[in-house]
Amino acid sequence: MAINVNKVWVDRDYVHILTDQAQELRECIANYPRLRQASDDDLQNYDTDRFGISWRSLDEDLCFEYFTPLA
Repeated sequence: MAINVNKVWVDRDYVHILTDQAQELRECIANYPRLRQASDDDLQNYDTDRFGISWRSLDEDLCFEYFTPLA
């Protein structure tokens, strides 16, 4: 399932997305060892497509479908 994402941003704790429906969703970086151990520069070096986000240098991919809404 594709989610229409208008914005993606990454900080030390979460990968955030903003959908075209103005819904903010996020995924916790602590759940992914490769992301948790990555440098700030590596975390910012990602690609996106309509299905998710990918860090080629870290060999990690996350699907937008599994991101959770903010409480």
